[in-house]
Amino acid sequence: MFVTNMKNYPYVIFCSGMTRSASCWSYHTCKYIVGLRVPPEYVTNGYLGEDDTYVDTCLSIALKASQSAGNEKCVTMFMSHDFGKRSVQMILNSLAKNVYTYRDPRDAIASGMRIDGKGYEVAFSKVEASLRLFDLFAMDTHSLLLQFSDILNKPLASTLTIANYLGFDLTNEEINAVHQRTKHEAIKRRNQQRRDNAHSRSDIETIDKGLGILKGEPNSAPKVENPWRYSALSDNQYADATNRLKRWLIKMNFSISPVPTWKQD
Repeated sequence: MFVTNMKNYPYVIFCSGMTRSASCWSYHTCKYIVGLRVPPEYVTNGYLGEDDTYVDTCLSIALKASQSAGNEKCVTMFMSHDFGKRSVQMILNSLAKNVYTYRDPRDAIASGMRIDGKGYEVAFSKVEASLRLFDLFAMDTHSLLLQFSDILNKPLASTLTIANYLGFDLTNEEINAVHQRTKHEAIKRRNQQRRDNAHSRSDIETIDKGLGILKGEPNSAPKVENPWRYSALSDNQYADATNRLKRWLIKMNFSISPVPTWKQD
């Protein structure tokens, strides 16, 4: 049950995207945007893992602490892929901002298989659970839904979209500064993931070339080959995922062909 007096409650932001969909990017983007306007002592933030009960517990602690302090300037910002009932209800009741990133679910499954190494069904179940949240947030009209391809192809525009959604009026210079910081974070995460899976010294040298992008233009894209390809799925897995996720693929406007894209003419 919610307390009706929200005056002293913090400004709450959730980053709740699908696994492997740039949800870390959205979290860091929100964090850096907020940091431009709010002193760090007024900000509570963090990645809370994948336990809905724990997420709700952390939320309750943050809300109570803010109310006790009587400071409406506080900002609470949490990232997870598994939000609890209290968190979701806050989002659906427009009591919290919510940035949900998504991509072709088959991409997310393949990427999850590569990074976790736990197999198809485990990766599938994580994505399917996130898609149930997508159903709620897509009907919500209060949440901000961002597609992975738009984030990759239009990072500055996506950063500006988030800033406007959060209610922060930033200059072009500030938007670019946030983008440069999140790009640096993304490259570090990606390169570490690749180093962990490198097979030779030459692989590592190729990976490290990605750091050169930090000296490029704001809209430059890394040129290093991306190993998180959904061609990691076998033909049967791709067809199975297409069949089981068809209703979401239609909603998200992705192909529902059971034939893998890399085998289509």
